Amino acid sequence: MEQIMEDETIKYDIKVTNAFKKYGQNNVFDGLNMSVKSGSMKTFEYYGSLYRMSKINIKNKLNELNEFLKFPDLNSYLNEISGGQSRKVSFGISLLHDPKVMILDEPTVGIDPLLREGIWAELTKMAKEQKKTIIITTHYIEEANKSDCVGLMRNGLIIEEGPPQDILIKYGTDTLESAFLTLCCNQRTIIKKVDNTVQVKEKVSQKKILESGNFDLYRIKALLKKNYRVFSRDYLLLFTLILLPILQTFNFCFAIGVPFKGMKIAYKNDEINILDCQYSNVNGCIFDENSNQTMSCVIMNYLSSHDYELVEVQDREVAEVGMNHIEYIAFLYFPKNYTSGLTKYINDRQYFDLESIMFVHLTNENILFKNQITLDVLQSINYLIMEALNSCSNNPVSIGVPLEINNVVGEEIKSFANSTIALFIAMIAFYCPSVFVVSVMMAEKMDGLLSRSMFAGVKILELIISMLCITTVLLLFQMSFSCFISYILFLNPIQITNGMFVYALLLLLMGWLGFLFGLLTAVLSTTKLFAVYIITGSSMTQFLLSGSIWPLEGQPQLLRQVSKLLPIRLVGNIMNNIAIKGWTLDHPSIITETSLTVLYNILLILVLIVLGKIKKDLWVIQK
Repeated sequence: MEQIMEDETIKYDIKVTNAFKKYGQNNVFDGLNMSVKSGSMKTFEYYGSLYRMSKINIKNKLNELNEFLKFPDLNSYLNEISGGQSRKVSFGISLLHDPKVMILDEPTVGIDPLLREGIWAELTKMAKEQKKTIIITTHYIEEANKSDCVGLMRNGLIIEEGPPQDILIKYGTDTLESAFLTLCCNQRTIIKKVDNTVQVKEKVSQKKILESGNFDLYRIKALLKKNYRVFSRDYLLLFTLILLPILQTFNFCFAIGVPFKGMKIAYKNDEINILDCQYSNVNGCIFDENSNQTMSCVIMNYLSSHDYELVEVQDREVAEVGMNHIEYIAFLYFPKNYTSGLTKYINDRQYFDLESIMFVHLTNENILFKNQITLDVLQSINYLIMEALNSCSNNPVSIGVPLEINNVVGEEIKSFANSTIALFIAMIAFYCPSVFVVSVMMAEKMDGLLSRSMFAGVKILELIISMLCITTVLLLFQMSFSCFISYILFLNPIQITNGMFVYALLLLLMGWLGFLFGLLTAVLSTTKLFAVYIITGSSMTQFLLSGSIWPLEGQPQLLRQVSKLLPIRLVGNIMNNIAIKGWTLDHPSIITETSLTVLYNILLILVLIVLGKIKKDLWVIQK
């Protein structure tokens, strides 16, 4: 009766009933039943971090662990220490929060023999004096000599169990390894090949494990500190997320959508020597009989002021051959009587001499080059005629086209870059948060750090909130610099209205959308490289189709409708209208398209929630 009472009062820290597990056709567990009493040692692995400990407790515990684990320099980075030292650090983390139950997998493999003895002595002390339950799994049987109870397993079945000394005495051997070999030789059980599905008839009682709350500010604070330190030590990521957007904004403002400069134009001027053009002027009226003005100089000076490189040639045929070899973009020819012919054209077009007209030859290799040179040459001639008529007190309108063009909005738009800079800023706001969250989450996912944190109680929601806080700070920094460079340094036109509030809100929504898209990419990707490809490809596709390179009106009708709904196009277009047209909060399009941007964020959140419900191990890479 006393023995029965003793058995009834025994408490078990861990109970395993009818456990089955297979790798391929090999049984790992085949109906395993195991009960572990308090104060004994066994094995499995345990990972833990992010526990509610004060700084003083952490410091004291770290000093205590350092006494027997002999950690490397505490200021060293993990990637700078050896594999054995890494195992010591991992083992120390498992002991840091003083757990009552420890499940360890080969804790002393790869550690020098002297330290191994110290670790086993400490584990034995914990089990005996502190009544901790320690479970150890190992392929090295001799590691289990100091355990209170040993279970020898083969083909998923425990073939012997008991204190090590009892097993040695029972089989008359000096080592557990010899006893295990004897057991294997004597084993008569035939293990049949079975399907992966195992039918369990016995009804197993279940007890719900107490879970921590869904939201813990302490854990969020710990995650914030950890993610900040990881980010601040990754110099390549720092460059990508902070310096690269600044450099790219400078590059865009310097090189994209601005007038072409330094293009070579060959010319032959039979009217005057190029050296004499610097003394030419348009003072006085060209209709006076004693006027010696040369209008070809006015055109050449006008083109020079627009940053064209004018190259004089002596032979017209040589210039045309140079154009075929892409040496010159255009060729201008001024006949000897160009000014007198222009005077006749202004006075009476009926008597205009065709031999006195100016000839312009253009290459068609680049339509943008051709259009700019054509426009600038026409503007130079219009400028020449206006100046000539003004000097003669004539009305310049008398010879112009009977058409008056007025700009209702966008008077300050001088280049294509002025109307596309908002699209570029929107693309940066989407791309950088995506890259940040993908880089951090994929590193956590692939290194197993995320699984370990979740095992210690960290919730995905807490991790996402901590990442979102850092992303928002980065986003505010990036957008402040991008807008300062674009609108203050490079003077891209912007109208200050109450629509600026929506401008800032849209950038924030765009960054959060990029953050959520990065999360989704991290969920679906198995490698960091693949995830970065998805982020870069999607961002560039949106940017190219948004009208930043060529207007949407040049796209096929179906593609145009798709492009209009792309987030970068949607947000960039509203920002552009706020900056250039001065749209305010009450504009219908602002309300509609801002609501659509919010809807995009909500849709991505719902997709992530659904994926989390469907697949529980989203953040675990199956190996």
